[in-house]
Formats: sequence, C-alpha cells, structure tokens
Amino acid sequence: MADVATSSGNSISRRRRRRRRRRKIIDPASGLIGNKNDGISILWALLLLGLVFCLADVAYILRYVDTSAALVKNDASFIHEGEDAPIANFENFYGANWTVQEYREIRRATNIHGWDYNKLTSDTGKKKEIVALTDEEWLHIVDIKRSVLEMLLRVFKLKEVTELRHEIDAEILRDLPTSKEFFTLYGDKPRILGLTDQTCERFQQHSDRAEHYVSTAGTFNSGTNLMAELLIHNCVMKDRMAKYGNDQKGVRWQVPWGKHHPPGNEEFRMNHKTSKDADVDASNILPAVTIRDPYVWMNSMCRIEYGAFWHHDHDHHCPNLIPDEQDLKRHSKYLQKSQPIPVHVRYEGFFKHHESLVGFWNDWYREYWDSTSVPRLIVRYEDLLFHAQEVTEIVCQCAGGSMIFDDNDFHFILNSAKKGNDAHGPKELRTGYLKALIKYGKRQTNPQLTEDDLQYAKETLDKEMMDFFHYKHPHEVDG
Repeated sequence: MADVATSSGNSISRRRRRRRRRRKIIDPASGLIGNKNDGISILWALLLLGLVFCLADVAYILRYVDTSAALVKNDASFIHEGEDAPIANFENFYGANWTVQEYREIRRATNIHGWDYNKLTSDTGKKKEIVALTDEEWLHIVDIKRSVLEMLLRVFKLKEVTELRHEIDAEILRDLPTSKEFFTLYGDKPRILGLTDQTCERFQQHSDRAEHYVSTAGTFNSGTNLMAELLIHNCVMKDRMAKYGNDQKGVRWQVPWGKHHPPGNEEFRMNHKTSKDADVDASNILPAVTIRDPYVWMNSMCRIEYGAFWHHDHDHHCPNLIPDEQDLKRHSKYLQKSQPIPVHVRYEGFFKHHESLVGFWNDWYREYWDSTSVPRLIVRYEDLLFHAQEVTEIVCQCAGGSMIFDDNDFHFILNSAKKGNDAHGPKELRTGYLKALIKYGKRQTNPQLTEDDLQYAKETLDKEMMDFFHYKHPHEVDG
C-alpha cells in the first residue's frame, strides 16, 4: 500500500509539474520564458505606459490650441476678405512683436469687448507710440476725408463727425483713404449691371412672385458671402412669406446651380442642384453676381486658389501672367517664353480652361454679362464695403423683395462674412472694417507683377467690363 501511495503521490506531483510547465509562456517581444501571469503584467504595463503618453499628447494639444487661439484673435485683420480668410499675422499688428503671455495680459487688461490702443502702447512699451491727433490735424483729416467719414457715421450709427475722433484710433484715422483716393478708384456711386435692361421687371413678371428667391453668385474670392449676409440680414420676399409662412423669407445663400459655377451651360444651370436646393427652380431665382477689381482679385487667387490650377510660385512670382526666367526654369515642360500661363478650373462635373488668370476673370464674368436667359445683377464687391445699404436695397427690390429695417436700422456686416456673425460687434470688429476700407480704398500694388504682366493685363482685360465697373489699371491710378 505504501508503494501504491508513493506511486500515486509521484503521479500527482508529475501532473502538477506538467500543469506548471503548460502555464509557462514565451514572451513574443523578448523571447524569454515566463509565467502567464507575468505576460499579463507586462501587457498591463505597456497599456499604462501608452495611456501616459496619450495624456501627455492631449496636454500638449490643448496648450497648442490655446496658444493658436490667442494668435488669431489679434486684430481681425482678415475682415472683409470676401472669399479670402488669410490667417491673421500676429507679428504685424501695428509693428508689435508680443509673446503669447504678453498678448494674454493685454487681453485681460483691455477687456474682451474691445481694444484701448493708447493703453496698449503704454503698457507694453513694444508697440510703436500712437500720437493723439492735434486739433489742427483732425480738422485737416475732416477736410480731405469728409466723404469717407460721413459714410462711417452711417455704418457706426453716429450723428456727428466729431464723434469719430473718439471712436476710431488716431493711427487708423490717418491711414483712411482721402475722398479723392476713394473716388479716383471706384467713383462716387455704385456701379450695377442689369438695372437698365429691364432685368428686374422681367424677373418679377415671369412667374408667380411667391415662388421667387434672391441669391448670390460669383467666382472664387469675389465676395459672395458678404453679399449673401447683407441680403439675409436685411431683405425678405413678402409674397413668398405670405404663401408659405414667415420662416420662408426667400433669400438663399447661393444659386441652385452653385454660386461659383459659370452659367453658360444652360442644361447644367437648369438641372444641376446643390444639396440644399433640390426643389428650387433655377428660373425663379435672381442672383446678385459679385465682381471684384481684377488686380485685387488676382492677388487673392494667389493666396487661395480653390478649384483653379496654374503653374506658379507664391513666394516668387504671383500673380504671374507671362512667365519670367524662373518660371520657365521651374516649369520648362509646361510654359513657353512670352506666352500667357494657362489656368485650369475644376468644377463639379466639368473643367474650364482659360488663357491666363486674366482670361479666367474675363471668361467667367462674360458668361453672366452676355446671358439673355439668366436674370442677373452684377454688383461690385467694393460697393458692398462703401455703399452696402444702397446696393442691398437695390438688389432686394429688383427681386421683388422688401427691406426689413428702415434707413437708420440697416444691418451692416462689420466682421468677416465667412463667419456669418452679427455686424454690430465690439470695437475690434469696427477696426477690422476700417482696415478693409484702408485696404480697398487705396490702390494695392503688387511688386511681383512684372512689366510683361502689366502690359499683358492692360491689353487683355475686358475693356467693356473694366470701363463699366470703373476698374483702372495701375498706371491709370499712379499716373
């Protein structure tokens, strides 16, 4: 019996050893042998280590986002770029070069609702000193910039020109265009195509007015969003509201065939629908087509090309209409000496090919200019800045609509139209609007345009459209 017991005990011991051996595993990472529990422990250690790294990444990202948010909230310098919204340059805010920490302190010191520029100067010591206007200088500004100041009274809803002296920073007042600069570029009145060819009458009478809409169209970077915002905030189609309810105001963000699409293909225009416009009849919508000074527009296309493609170098030569030596060297397979640089544009379902950027501008607007089947008004983007109320009212009434407010309550869009926010915002929004006036109220020069480019543009830009919209070539302004 003892032998049986011993044999049985040995058998049990051997089975236990086999079970322990089976629990041994080979670590795939190290090749070492260990227990199963050891493998689980290693796995948990790796998971915990990964979690630590993830938390570290989240902390870094949050810090980066916080810093980035501070950088882009500097002075709303991208205001009224139309389709453009270039990132604000933190180091270019009146020559300042603040650290993020200094920027945060400045924001706390000046309150989130507005900037006190003189306080910024004294607090930081880095921003160039802004000298207050003397009485003599103020009177001189009023004398040479009166038309611009009177326009700002309407925009900012002030009564007396003298109030602007306290509402607007002295440096900005100095930089505003003079009345002569302002009118030399674009004239003293809005320029709208379509008011003398019975466009408005034909549109209002061609079908049931309750089915009509007013909307916007325009090529890339032409200010379509600003036009849409002005209409949305100030215009309603009362016949449509009476039939379908007060929420059916009859103002659409874009035409159903797509605001950036040219209208020349009649089948495409009538049948193509954007996702939100499936039930809209293309013949029942009046587009306000925005157009922009071609020299300014070409600069914007160099910043954001959208669906356009051409061989160019942002930092070296853009806009580039005729290739220079470096263009030829970099793109030798595609460009020819003294020949225009072609532009190709991708739309939804088709391409368009143009001789150059100038050709793109000419061709796109010619399709609306010459169209007999598309009821349209063509309005200048610049007039949406300088004559926003008058232009909005003309477009609204042409479509058969009515203005929501009287003259004193017109809703101006002071901030970036891309954001779609309220117009009557804090002082920094006013500053952005004023900077837009400075930018577009004076001729912009682009040193990257060569003599060949300028000569080609002068010879090629559509003269009829240039004359009608009072757009000028650089030499006509500078001379």
